[in-house]
Amino acid sequence: MPCLPYKALIAAIAASALLAGCGGGSSSPQGASADTLMSSHAVATLSTSQLQNLLVTRYAGQSAAQQLIGAPQCGVQVDKFVYATVGGEGEATDASAALMLPSGTAAQCQGPRPIVVYAHGTAIDHAEDMSAINDPTNPAYATSTRVALIFAAHGYIVVAPNYAGYDLSTLPYHPYLDGAQQSQDMLDSLTAARQLLRQPGSLVTDNGKLFVTGYSEGGYVSMATLQALDAQGRPATAGAAMSGPYAMLALGDEIFLGHPNVGATAYLPLLANSYAHLRQGSIDPSQVFSSLYSKAYTLFPGTTDFSDFGSLVANGEIPASALFQSPAGAAGAAGFSTSAYPSLASLPEGAPLYGAGFDASAYLVGTAFRAAYVADVDAHPDGGAPIDGSAPDLSGTPPAIAADPQSLLRQDLKANDLRNYTPSMPLLLCGGHGDPEVLWDQGAGLMTAMLRSKEASDPSLRFVTLDLDTSSGSAGTYVQYGLSPAVNAALQAMGAQAQAAFTGYQAAVDSAVGPALGLEAYHTDERPYCTVEARTLFDQY
Repeated sequence: MPCLPYKALIAAIAASALLAGCGGGSSSPQGASADTLMSSHAVATLSTSQLQNLLVTRYAGQSAAQQLIGAPQCGVQVDKFVYATVGGEGEATDASAALMLPSGTAAQCQGPRPIVVYAHGTAIDHAEDMSAINDPTNPAYATSTRVALIFAAHGYIVVAPNYAGYDLSTLPYHPYLDGAQQSQDMLDSLTAARQLLRQPGSLVTDNGKLFVTGYSEGGYVSMATLQALDAQGRPATAGAAMSGPYAMLALGDEIFLGHPNVGATAYLPLLANSYAHLRQGSIDPSQVFSSLYSKAYTLFPGTTDFSDFGSLVANGEIPASALFQSPAGAAGAAGFSTSAYPSLASLPEGAPLYGAGFDASAYLVGTAFRAAYVADVDAHPDGGAPIDGSAPDLSGTPPAIAADPQSLLRQDLKANDLRNYTPSMPLLLCGGHGDPEVLWDQGAGLMTAMLRSKEASDPSLRFVTLDLDTSSGSAGTYVQYGLSPAVNAALQAMGAQAQAAFTGYQAAVDSAVGPALGLEAYHTDERPYCTVEARTLFDQY
């Protein structure tokens, strides 16, 4: 099938994506057309020697990471394609993606090959483009090159969507952490990529094995996609959800109860704009934010990357890190009245940001909105975020999800919470317990507790959880259930190497730039080590 001009196809194919429903056949995801590909073109071709140079350059000073990733075995061709999908309200739209194809004469670089669908992490720059493998100025460059080096250069076909709302997409917002939309987006990109692979002249073909993975936002998206595939009766071969906020309601509650996370002043505006565009239960973002930053939800995705976030702060468009208002000080100092908000006054200015997450006057979330949210937490608590500020008990029966939240935002968070999902395929969870952005307890910790509670009732359950962080005397975490001895041995061996490499590298970062900046880098620094562990899992199948 030839790829016709993008503008000539967008209306017809986007409309068919919305109307096709369940009738697209077994190869088409629910709600998508069997033909979602709109246009495509080649972007770049990298030889194994170019990829080797890229490996050394990208991971300069990280010899352990270079060794774990390994020398490229294949060249990589990168194509960019546009596909039809839907927005958060079910409206027809479009998105773009990268297709990375292994090439070369080695057996693992040609013929039928497995597919990895990769979901990227949070981006605030609209220009995010996973096909920009030769453009260091693109905000997706670090992710694109990592995925190419770890997967495509080792024989995997990679499908890497940019998501609706980014790059060439005409959707004016991004459906951030909207599980239904984002899983549909992923499956629509896969459908389009498979159409592209069937065209004459493709370097490789699809061997039928499908792996789904992603990091941070992409960790959540990959889990939601695995759930969608299971619901459609066509499960993936294996999945790896890395450092994602799977327990969405518990994470929201933990933050509002006094533990803002690093990056929250970017993440919450994205989330508010997304949840203003749900098929049902949409929130009004104008009610969320303080008067000083009432338009914060309109900023992202925008024209600023995380590296330039400070310019938005300097222009007074967003606070650097202060999510909430501090209580008033002595002699009428700015801040909220403790008599007006006694329940807020009793809450901590806690980890991981402590006081940096609060400010007396320049704060992101309206204090009245926060008070109403916390009142709903008090009335309808979620066991994954204890209201006394303690860590949830993950050692026995998993903490109960809030049964009947009344806050509309909490209802939306619960609707997108993935704790009740039981995967039918082997699943890896990976991250670090010191992560200040996606909190471990409200991410991999709670998800692992839920899975462990199902071991006796689900003999087909297969999962492994890896905590990379062995600092401060911690042994890290390696928990598995249901894996064969050979698969477990391979994952445990690579996991031990990844733990040593990450912990050593993070200690060097902390020493070089100080603990505060090291904390900011922690979440990003986990990525190559978890991704190599994901590849190790996929290699076993």
